[in-house]
Amino acid sequence: MVTYTDTRSSANRRVARALFLAAQTDTSDDAIGALVAARLERQVILDQVKPPDVVAVLDQAVLHRLVGSPQAMHDALAHVAELSQRPYIVVQVVPAGNGANAGLAGAFDIAAADGIAETLRMEGVEDQTTEKRSLVRKAAVAFDRVRGDALPRDASRDLILKVADERWKP
Repeated sequence: MVTYTDTRSSANRRVARALFLAAQTDTSDDAIGALVAARLERQVILDQVKPPDVVAVLDQAVLHRLVGSPQAMHDALAHVAELSQRPYIVVQVVPAGNGANAGLAGAFDIAAADGIAETLRMEGVEDQTTEKRSLVRKAAVAFDRVRGDALPRDASRDLILKVADERWKP
């Protein structure tokens, strides 16, 4: 069961579609539609009885980059802020004024679960995953450094909503 509103779902769909159109070589309606549907389906994991703990750290620049339309950006940022109120979801923003940080080398995710080796996913031309301990550890150190530069969760939520309202509200 997805708990966000149809407006936000529509905004998430528009933002995901714009991102996939910019990155994919097969931009047919069928191909992009399948990618968007898969991304939105994955979000239901956040509404499970035992949801995963999620910690996301965003560079402030992503709050200001137009993806889709101004309305889609407003709604998507409001949705992120809403999600960040859940106790198992932490969203933090690294302020632009901080300058260079360990996260500027590229986006990555680290996933861990009981009984399963930690997995690192690195974004690039094509996502790469690895369980190689030395790379996972290096990414974990970088993540800790970036998170140390980020605003606390409440201040991050306030900043996300401020940008949504001041920059993107139609």
